[in-house]
Amino acid sequence: MGGKMNILITGGGGTLGQAFARRLYKEHKVTLIDNNEWSLAQFDLPVEKLLMDFADWRYCDHPCDAVIHCGAYKHVNLGEENVEAFIDNNINKTIALFKEAYKYNADVLFISTDKAVEPISLYGVSKFVGERLSQNYNFAVARLGNILSSSGSVIPLWEEKIQKGEPIPITDERMVRYWIEDYEAVDQIWDMFKAGKKLIIPQCKEIRL
Repeated sequence: MGGKMNILITGGGGTLGQAFARRLYKEHKVTLIDNNEWSLAQFDLPVEKLLMDFADWRYCDHPCDAVIHCGAYKHVNLGEENVEAFIDNNINKTIALFKEAYKYNADVLFISTDKAVEPISLYGVSKFVGERLSQNYNFAVARLGNILSSSGSVIPLWEEKIQKGEPIPITDERMVRYWIEDYEAVDQIWDMFKAGKKLIIPQCKEIRL
């Protein structure tokens, strides 16, 4: 995998999608798609930004060499309360994306989560299914831990509580979680993806909350 490529990033307005864009835009033609208008509007790098659902991308009209599939509903509690929406977005629409990519010979890097391992939430189950679909099409999977300060993570929540002078919620003070900065994750994932790895697990730092 070499030379300048056309790269599509779904969920391009999110923390990881933007980090991939920063890493790749100087060497490749990068297109971000997202259905979140604000997240695309505030991203100021010179890349193409399209406000659309990732399942609506048509490779016959807009060919690309690689797809980095970050687009997903990811908030665990919302998934338990909005079952059909999570299944439709994270599974059904991902199937449509993968079928189109495979048909037009685009390689895919599926961004997954450690919650896909022995999943106990609908979000984790949906990512587990995404991993199996990726294997079915011989696509690559990157299984991540926690991205530091990503939207919806505990760090922004704690910052908000501190600013308001409110108690900081901790489920268990003995809890250990695995963290990585977005740029570190992207560097590791992209290097392994280019090397042809099919299961990519970036090295995270173990931090006691």
